Amino acid sequence: MPEEKGGALMRFINWIEKVGNKLPHMFWIFLGLWVLVILLSGVLAGASAIDPAKGEEVAIVSLLNKEGLYWILTNIVKNFAQFPPLGLVLVMMMAAGFAERAGFIPALMRTLTKVPDKYLIPAIFILGICGNLASDASLVIIPPLTAALFYSKRKDPIFGLILGYAAASSGFTANLFIAGTDVLLSGITDAAAKIVDSNYNVYPTANYYFMVASTFIITTVATVFTVKYAMPRFGRWEEEYEHAQVPEEYLKPITDREMKALKKALLAAGGYFLLMLVLTIMPNGPLRDPTKNTIVPSTFLKGMVPILFLFFVIGGYVYGKSVGTVKRPTDMVNYMADAMRTMASYLVIILPIANFTYTFKHTNMASVLAIKLANFLKSAGFTGIGLFISIILIATFINLFITSGSTKWAFLAPVLVPMMYYLGYSPEWAQLLYRLGDSSTNSFTPLSPYFPVIIGYASIYKKDVGIGTIISRTFLYSMLFLVTWIILAIIWYLLGFPLGPGAPIKL
Repeated sequence: MPEEKGGALMRFINWIEKVGNKLPHMFWIFLGLWVLVILLSGVLAGASAIDPAKGEEVAIVSLLNKEGLYWILTNIVKNFAQFPPLGLVLVMMMAAGFAERAGFIPALMRTLTKVPDKYLIPAIFILGICGNLASDASLVIIPPLTAALFYSKRKDPIFGLILGYAAASSGFTANLFIAGTDVLLSGITDAAAKIVDSNYNVYPTANYYFMVASTFIITTVATVFTVKYAMPRFGRWEEEYEHAQVPEEYLKPITDREMKALKKALLAAGGYFLLMLVLTIMPNGPLRDPTKNTIVPSTFLKGMVPILFLFFVIGGYVYGKSVGTVKRPTDMVNYMADAMRTMASYLVIILPIANFTYTFKHTNMASVLAIKLANFLKSAGFTGIGLFISIILIATFINLFITSGSTKWAFLAPVLVPMMYYLGYSPEWAQLLYRLGDSSTNSFTPLSPYFPVIIGYASIYKKDVGIGTIISRTFLYSMLFLVTWIILAIIWYLLGFPLGPGAPIKL
């Protein structure tokens, strides 16, 4: 990439890319982190913190002993097999791989190429931000689609991939609709609120007004930043992309026959999706936990991954039968098997990632870190905007190492929610501040289990793509989202707007 004249930011981004690209393969990075956690568990053994929810001591467990060696050896395979993102990625890749090879996804993408360039970037951000309705599945589906879309328009496909990834991951906590994230976090917040007030109820709509506003504001800010600054620097087409192994179906103009088949496929897949929505939600209405009087995840939200799996399978099958790319049932199996071959490198990388994650959790290092940081905020003794920013930044920092949002909040909420309550701030406000910090750096941390997937997609277009290329771009958007959300939160606080239905900032 040519050196930009002037601009401290561009020099910093180029430095990140240069240093990052010198890092070893992700397999070796996570293997080293896994070993480091094992060693640190011995050094820090005995360090502890009090779990505010249970009132029990949480101490770091050493693995540098006989019991630790036994745990490591008996859990290596188990940790790999039960790692949640592994199953999600493989299941979604089976369905998406079949739908792509049958021609359904390429046909859909070719209709999107007709979107005028001035609407392309905002469409990507809206799609990515609202994609968390599909939970983590959006991180597998949206980035490769935006990369292919950029490729078809002869724009840098890796930058298109990064835009989709940044929107779907860093924008994970915003939405126009109530998503699984809202349900999950509100349940944890509700339990934490009852530590200080047994009659206080927190609902999934706790941050809804703010999240809807965030969707439009983040999209607007990110669009202006991308069009005015990022695209001229990172979106340029390079000659080496001419040799990328991208399916030709993405590049051909869509024919009348294909358009007719696509409409039939969308009708069938969309009809199935709406049917599942009706069957899982409408007959019973919102599901409630009778012991807490709070809304709990519906079957639709809990079953989103298998529902999406069948959505792509139905769409791919109907389209393939219509245009002749699927002639017999075995074609579906063959297409899925072919898609799985592309996941070989991901399977290798997941072994150290999964074991690093579970080892970090088993040693209690993650829990002690989260509790001590929360206690630090409490002991600092300051309130107002400075406190709000501190909570956001601590959540951001922890997110670089512990990427599960619910895991972090499970330990932070019992400290932060009561602390904020006694300072006069609502549990909904405490939850929102956490969410802003938790979401912003999702696309920036290489410790995310989906980061290797993004590297794999990028290698389709550039075989020697480095970690630094991805990190340097996602860093920009992580910081953009973070700063925008901090400013929006401060304005929201000063104006005293409600965060959601019946959810004020101050008690």
